[in-house]
Amino acid sequence: MKRDFDFDRIGKRLPYTAPDGFLDDMENNVWETVRQEMLPSKSKRHFRLWYSLTGGLVAASIALFVVFNSLPDNSRSDFEDVEKAFANLSSSDQDYLFATYQDDLFMKF
Repeated sequence: MKRDFDFDRIGKRLPYTAPDGFLDDMENNVWETVRQEMLPSKSKRHFRLWYSLTGGLVAASIALFVVFNSLPDNSRSDFEDVEKAFANLSSSDQDYLFATYQDDLFMKF
């Protein structure tokens, strides 16, 4: 049962119908939906602002944590290191440093 399909036999009729104004209503609905998505409500703007501020604060906290954890451990005071280094010097070197810093203008204050 093989027949050739002839488009000319069908004609120019449309096989479906739509109510009057259907396409105009659909166009208006699409534009209204696009308009609502393009202009976010106040609550959406507040959430975006909240998320960006929170994200920035979290990133800054992580950065500070990394920076301060990478610093060397200063559990001993620096003055103890200076005292040990001074004690390891010879007596003539200790006298020289003492005389030099005794006359230092900035050390007096």
